[in-house]
Amino acid sequence: MTAPSTAVLAELVGRKHDCLVQLHALGVRKQEMIDVGAVGASLFGILAETQQLIEQLQQLERGLDPFRGDDPARRHWSSEAERVRCSGLTERSTRLLAEILERDSRCEETLRRRSDETAAQLAMVNSGVAARGAYAADGGRFASSFDVTSES
Repeated sequence: MTAPSTAVLAELVGRKHDCLVQLHALGVRKQEMIDVGAVGASLFGILAETQQLIEQLQQLERGLDPFRGDDPARRHWSSEAERVRCSGLTERSTRLLAEILERDSRCEETLRRRSDETAAQLAMVNSGVAARGAYAADGGRFASSFDVTSES
Protein backbone atom coordinates (compact mmCIF):
# COMPACT_ATOMS: atom_id res chain seq x y z
CA MET A 1 0.00 0.00 0.00
CA THR A 2 1.36 3.42 -0.90
CA ALA A 3 1.41 6.27 1.55
CA PRO A 4 -1.20 8.97 0.99
CA SER A 5 0.05 11.96 -0.92
CA THR A 6 1.35 14.99 0.93
CA ALA A 7 -0.68 17.07 -1.55
CA VAL A 8 -3.81 15.45 -0.09
CA LEU A 9 -2.48 16.07 3.41
CA ALA A 10 -1.85 19.73 2.65
CA GLU A 11 -5.33 20.11 1.16
CA LEU A 12 -7.00 18.55 4.19
CA VAL A 13 -4.92 20.60 6.63
CA GLY A 14 -5.86 23.77 4.75
CA ARG A 15 -9.56 22.90 4.74
CA LYS A 16 -9.42 22.04 8.43
CA HIS A 17 -7.82 25.41 9.18
CA ASP A 18 -10.48 27.22 7.12
CA CYS A 19 -13.20 25.35 8.99
CA LEU A 20 -11.68 26.29 12.34
CA VAL A 21 -11.42 29.94 11.28
CA GLN A 22 -15.15 29.90 10.52
CA LEU A 23 -15.94 28.17 13.81
CA HIS A 24 -13.85 30.76 15.65
CA ALA A 25 -15.74 33.63 13.98
CA LEU A 26 -19.09 32.03 14.84
CA GLY A 27 -17.91 31.59 18.42
CA VAL A 28 -17.08 35.29 18.66
CA ARG A 29 -20.56 36.18 17.36
CA LYS A 30 -22.15 33.69 19.73
CA GLN A 31 -20.31 35.13 22.72
CA GLU A 32 -21.29 38.68 21.75
CA MET A 33 -24.95 37.66 21.56
CA ILE A 34 -24.82 35.83 24.88
CA ASP A 35 -23.04 38.76 26.55
CA VAL A 36 -25.85 41.14 25.59
CA GLY A 37 -28.56 38.60 26.43
CA ALA A 38 -29.74 38.07 22.85
CA VAL A 39 -30.59 34.39 23.12
CA GLY A 40 -33.27 34.21 20.45
CA ALA A 41 -33.57 32.97 16.90
CA SER A 42 -30.28 34.57 15.81
CA LEU A 43 -28.36 32.60 18.41
CA PHE A 44 -30.06 29.39 17.31
CA GLY A 45 -29.03 30.18 13.72
CA ILE A 46 -25.42 30.50 14.84
CA LEU A 47 -25.69 27.20 16.71
CA ALA A 48 -27.06 25.51 13.56
CA GLU A 49 -24.17 26.88 11.48
CA THR A 50 -21.75 25.75 14.17
CA GLN A 51 -23.17 22.23 14.07
CA GLN A 52 -22.69 22.05 10.30
CA LEU A 53 -19.08 23.15 10.63
CA ILE A 54 -18.46 20.63 13.40
CA GLU A 55 -19.76 17.88 11.12
CA GLN A 56 -17.49 19.15 8.34
CA LEU A 57 -14.56 19.19 10.78
CA GLN A 58 -15.28 15.60 11.80
CA GLN A 59 -15.23 14.58 8.13
CA LEU A 60 -11.90 16.30 7.64
CA GLU A 61 -10.49 14.58 10.72
CA ARG A 62 -11.52 11.21 9.26
CA GLY A 63 -9.72 12.20 6.06
CA LEU A 64 -6.60 12.97 8.08
CA ASP A 65 -6.67 9.59 9.87
CA PRO A 66 -4.44 7.79 7.29
CA PHE A 67 -1.69 10.34 7.95
CA ARG A 68 -1.67 10.04 11.73
CA GLY A 69 0.60 7.00 11.87
CA ASP A 70 3.05 8.33 9.31
CA ASP A 71 6.56 9.33 10.25
CA PRO A 72 6.61 13.04 9.28
CA ALA A 73 10.31 12.81 8.45
CA ARG A 74 9.52 10.23 5.75
CA ARG A 75 6.91 12.29 3.95
CA HIS A 76 7.87 13.55 0.50
CA TRP A 77 6.81 17.16 -0.01
CA SER A 78 6.72 18.92 -3.35
CA SER A 79 8.78 21.69 -1.75
CA GLU A 80 10.14 22.81 1.60
CA ALA A 81 7.83 25.84 1.41
CA GLU A 82 4.79 23.56 1.16
CA ARG A 83 5.93 21.55 4.18
CA VAL A 84 6.46 24.74 6.21
CA ARG A 85 3.07 26.12 5.11
CA CYS A 86 1.31 22.90 6.14
CA SER A 87 3.15 22.83 9.45
CA GLY A 88 2.21 26.45 10.15
CA LEU A 89 -1.45 25.79 9.36
CA THR A 90 -1.40 22.82 11.72
CA GLU A 91 0.05 24.93 14.54
CA ARG A 92 -2.47 27.75 13.95
CA SER A 93 -5.28 25.21 13.83
CA THR A 94 -4.23 23.81 17.19
CA ARG A 95 -4.28 27.30 18.73
CA LEU A 96 -7.64 28.11 17.11
CA LEU A 97 -9.19 24.93 18.44
CA ALA A 98 -7.97 25.72 21.96
CA GLU A 99 -9.47 29.23 21.71
CA ILE A 100 -12.75 27.85 20.37
CA LEU A 101 -13.03 25.34 23.21
CA GLU A 102 -12.15 27.95 25.84
CA ARG A 103 -14.72 30.44 24.46
CA ASP A 104 -17.39 27.74 24.30
CA SER A 105 -16.69 26.91 27.92
CA ARG A 106 -17.12 30.57 28.92
CA CYS A 107 -20.36 30.83 26.92
CA GLU A 108 -21.71 27.68 28.52
CA GLU A 109 -20.86 29.00 31.99
CA THR A 110 -22.56 32.33 31.26
CA LEU A 111 -25.69 30.58 30.00
CA ARG A 112 -25.72 28.24 33.01
CA ARG A 113 -25.35 31.17 35.42
CA ARG A 114 -28.18 33.08 33.72
CA SER A 115 -30.36 29.99 33.76
CA ASP A 116 -29.74 29.56 37.49
CA GLU A 117 -30.55 33.23 38.09
CA THR A 118 -33.77 32.91 36.08
CA ALA A 119 -34.74 29.77 37.98
CA ALA A 120 -34.20 31.58 41.29
CA GLN A 121 -36.32 34.53 40.12
CA LEU A 122 -39.07 32.17 38.99
CA ALA A 123 -38.97 30.40 42.35
CA MET A 124 -39.48 33.75 44.11
CA VAL A 125 -42.38 34.63 41.81
CA ASN A 126 -43.95 31.21 42.34
CA SER A 127 -43.56 31.62 46.09
CA GLY A 128 -45.38 34.96 45.93
CA VAL A 129 -48.13 33.48 43.76
CA ALA A 130 -48.54 30.59 46.18
CA ALA A 131 -48.79 32.97 49.15
CA ARG A 132 -51.36 35.09 47.34
CA GLY A 133 -53.27 31.94 46.40
CA ALA A 134 -53.27 30.77 50.01
CA TYR A 135 -54.50 34.15 51.16
CA ALA A 136 -57.26 34.18 48.54
CA ALA A 137 -58.28 30.60 49.41
CA ASP A 138 -58.58 31.60 53.07
CA GLY A 139 -61.08 34.28 52.13
CA GLY A 140 -58.96 37.02 53.63
CA ARG A 141 -59.31 35.67 57.17
CA PHE A 142 -55.59 36.27 57.78
CA ALA A 143 -56.30 39.98 58.06
CA SER A 144 -59.22 39.52 60.45
CA SER A 145 -57.68 36.90 62.69
CA PHE A 146 -56.10 39.42 65.03
CA ASP A 147 -56.68 43.00 66.04
CA VAL A 148 -53.95 45.41 65.01
CA THR A 149 -55.65 48.56 66.18
CA SER A 150 -54.55 50.33 69.27
CA GLU A 151 -56.74 52.07 71.71
CA SER A 152 -55.11 54.91 73.52
